[in-house]
Amino acid sequence: MKREFLCQLRKDTDIVWKGGMGITLILLLLCIGILGSAGENIGFPDRANLCLKLMTVYGITALAVLTGVYFTVVRCVNQTLYQFGNMIEHLTNGQPEIAFPVGEDTILSRLQEQLMRFYDIMHSYEERERLARRQLDENIGDLVHQLNTPITNIRIYTEFLERDDLTAEENRRFIKCLKEQAQKLSWLGESFSKISRLEMGIIRLKPENQKLEPVILHAVGQIMEKARQKGIHIVLKGDVHQSVTVDGKWTAEAVFNVLDNAVKYGDADSEIEIEAVTMTNYVSVAVRNCGIGIDTAEYHHLFKRFYRGKGSGVTEGSGLGLYIVRKILEDEKGYVTVGSTRDGRTEFVLYLYQT
Repeated sequence: MKREFLCQLRKDTDIVWKGGMGITLILLLLCIGILGSAGENIGFPDRANLCLKLMTVYGITALAVLTGVYFTVVRCVNQTLYQFGNMIEHLTNGQPEIAFPVGEDTILSRLQEQLMRFYDIMHSYEERERLARRQLDENIGDLVHQLNTPITNIRIYTEFLERDDLTAEENRRFIKCLKEQAQKLSWLGESFSKISRLEMGIIRLKPENQKLEPVILHAVGQIMEKARQKGIHIVLKGDVHQSVTVDGKWTAEAVFNVLDNAVKYGDADSEIEIEAVTMTNYVSVAVRNCGIGIDTAEYHHLFKRFYRGKGSGVTEGSGLGLYIVRKILEDEKGYVTVGSTRDGRTEFVLYLYQT
């Protein structure tokens, strides 16, 4: 682009110089014509004097024309370069300014357009970096806030265990509490790591067309033992043999997080129902369970980071599972909703994109 700009300036300069040379040539021809027409009526000495005068006039006029052309070219080039320099200076200061006509098929207009595009690209990168830094600061702040509680509890339980007057039952109870708080720290670390990698683009989902059933079964297999310990049965029905366009690993993670909530907050010796239904562009996967229920006022808060429902109580959890579910499905052109069935069961529905 710089080479084209210089070529255009050279062309414009050549036009001015050629114009000046044309004027001097016309003057030369005019002088020759005057000398030729006057030469028939005067003698040799007078003709010589006339020729000398005409050459002198021609020389002075040509010099004046060339001098004018030179300063015109210099002024034109300097003015163009100053305008261009001012435009670049404004762009550097973050204040884009139009210096040349827009939409014209000239090298200056094209160069200006390219610079504006380059500025927009760099500005978008700068804005993206600013948002990433802000997101990172928020993530770190949220994580530190969430880590404070289990760390404080671990310190308290450790101080209790240092006492000499503890009974065997109290000792076992405090050790169990320590394990629970350590497990909570582990959940927080793992969940936060997944969220950060997804949000920062370190992990990029790769949706591809595949069968739904293996994805669901993979998630069920991870939660089966936990469900068995509470006497909960998992029932799978509907169009589970349909194909969906998802990242199998991360979609299984999303289904697992929903099932994990269903088991944690579900009633003992109850049933979790998973039903797949084919729609126009999606396959919906509904997870229904009987449990503590969710207030309708909390529906729009459930998928926020670190939010835990009012009925969660002391049940284990980090408040990140449903946020991860929403993030995964959004990256796959899907979405998730929450509600309740007519018989009072809680229902989470995952809408998986289907090509």
